[in-house]
Amino acid sequence: EIYLAGTDGLMRSNSRQLIEDPGTYAQSVIDNGTTAADADRIVAVGDSAILQNVDQEPVRRALAGQSGTMTSSQYIGSESITAYGPANIEGLDWVVVARMETSEAFAPITDFTRTLLLSTLGLVLAISVLSLLLSQAFTGPIRRLAVAVRRIAGGDYSVRVAAGGSDEMGELSRDFNEMAAGLQIKQDLIDRQRAENDRLLRTLMPDSLAARYREGEQTIAEQHEDVAVVYAELLGFDDFSRALDGQQETLALNELMRGFDEAAERAGVESVRTLRGGYLASCGLTVPRVDNARRAVDFALGMRAHVQRFNERTGAALDLRAGVDTGAVTSGLVARASLAYDLWGDAVDLASRVRRAADAGGVYVSDAVHDRVHGLWEFTEVGTVDASGHTSTVWRIDA
Repeated sequence: EIYLAGTDGLMRSNSRQLIEDPGTYAQSVIDNGTTAADADRIVAVGDSAILQNVDQEPVRRALAGQSGTMTSSQYIGSESITAYGPANIEGLDWVVVARMETSEAFAPITDFTRTLLLSTLGLVLAISVLSLLLSQAFTGPIRRLAVAVRRIAGGDYSVRVAAGGSDEMGELSRDFNEMAAGLQIKQDLIDRQRAENDRLLRTLMPDSLAARYREGEQTIAEQHEDVAVVYAELLGFDDFSRALDGQQETLALNELMRGFDEAAERAGVESVRTLRGGYLASCGLTVPRVDNARRAVDFALGMRAHVQRFNERTGAALDLRAGVDTGAVTSGLVARASLAYDLWGDAVDLASRVRRAADAGGVYVSDAVHDRVHGLWEFTEVGTVDASGHTSTVWRIDA
């Protein structure tokens, strides 16, 4: 049943029970709290609108602006599963409630459970009888061994057969178990290697491309129309690293890149390529996002904040210069001897050009990004760049 209710807790529609079975309506609602006088008047009028009280928890929640589902008592019948929410009718502060009695809602589950239980009991009984008959047969050991061989052929290397005797069948069973154990060890090694290969593929490329590569595709490329691209580079790292040995330089670079990866995860940005002193990332590539430009800018600002914290801790004088653009890109696999996942296209090219529009560190964005996020940060115009036949203004975020 679906009915409407007003802020006074009274119905604004007619009760389904009253329409279908008016003879039992009065007693049904009286059993659930309606007064006898109200019930008789509703039956006499033939309409429950403005008369039937439905001031239960679902109606109160809906009048409070909430929507959801719950199990509760109702004005009629037994306990019901209800869905409730505002009716969203212009000019009317009504709510709508849909209910179904739990006995009706869960009847299929009850029937299924009963059928499943009876089927399971029958199956257990049949298997028990069959196992008893086979165990009494003289050919039982041979049959068990044949079944085990078929399971091995199907890839189940965990199968073992009983080898309690000292005769030829017992010896054959022990040899079979040793063979199965050796095959299982080899299969475990193969599974671990396959899992490691899959993990490495997922670190190199999105899952969709990794699946296509595992299926044998060699040339894989995907077009994406609305992707935000962040092209960033570290400034001053070469000067900073001259005073470090190889291990110290690697540790410092790893610390910076880990911070960039964490910032990318917080902002919902996907890392595409990490180079010494550089970072290429995208937003909206594998997971479409309506706010990809904002997330990309958040990520770029987070990278620069991480560099500043690194400077405070180490006394370095590094900075970060990042360019952000949004538009069409292509992602795919390049090379075959040394597999690499890369991103290219107009948005990548423009993000790189925007990054080089100024010598100083900072986060610089194109016109396309500025138009989407101009109300979120303060911007300063720093110049223009040419890309793909048009000119784009370069804006620096003053943050």
